[in-house]
Amino acid sequence: MKHALYLILFFNLFGFGQTSISAKLVTSTPFEWDTFVGIDSFESVYFLKSNVLFKKNNQGLQNYSNLDKGVISKVSVFNALKLALFYKDFNSVTLLDNRLADLITVDFNVLSPLRTLSHISNGNDTTFWLFDSNALQLELFDYNSSKIRVRAATFQNEILALDSDYNTCWVLTEKEVQCYNYMGSLISRLPHEGFTDLKLWNGILFLMKNNTIYYKQKTSDAFLMLNLPKVLVKQFFVTNQTLYIYDEEFLHHYQLINN
Repeated sequence: MKHALYLILFFNLFGFGQTSISAKLVTSTPFEWDTFVGIDSFESVYFLKSNVLFKKNNQGLQNYSNLDKGVISKVSVFNALKLALFYKDFNSVTLLDNRLADLITVDFNVLSPLRTLSHISNGNDTTFWLFDSNALQLELFDYNSSKIRVRAATFQNEILALDSDYNTCWVLTEKEVQCYNYMGSLISRLPHEGFTDLKLWNGILFLMKNNTIYYKQKTSDAFLMLNLPKVLVKQFFVTNQTLYIYDEEFLHHYQLINN
């Protein structure tokens, strides 16, 4: 019995016995964007060009810009009805509706205590996760009340990337990949070497290292390499069982297949 338990732990740790994922190229479409942002649940495509946010779908092309707020550092399209635009230089976050109209702007320069944001990501209902580079702390912020719901971990250094869904928040540091639940409790920490970005979809974690995409299944702690043709990964995004890779010339659309 003891030997059987050891075998199960071994298989889980090194990725045996779990469903693998493969990727099949569907289309490669030429685009000239500054930044590929992502694709929402309604298959609208978002991108940045000359510091203007564009939304493209079968109904046409919409755009949003506000030069007074500075450069758009990040756009979260996890919730298509509440897009989150992060303006790092101005330490503020603006939420847009599905027509790209302003909903609310949170200026962290006027809130106490003063926070300097380096990363944000959508949370549940009226929240988003933020990383305060002053305190090196991860927090869940309620933008309706302008209050912190949860203070999670304090880190030793700046983080590399942050992504979340309604239940969990994943944080990438130089040495670890950490996962927190919506109560701010640490539920997983995994060592890594060389990952520089991560995306979360449906509980599956996708990570980038040296122009290669890896993935981690819900039920395993193993990081497995996704077999892809050689392509420059400038930005990548995962949604609706689909991996999108932008290489500065083409948007490559891969169907993810459970094997």
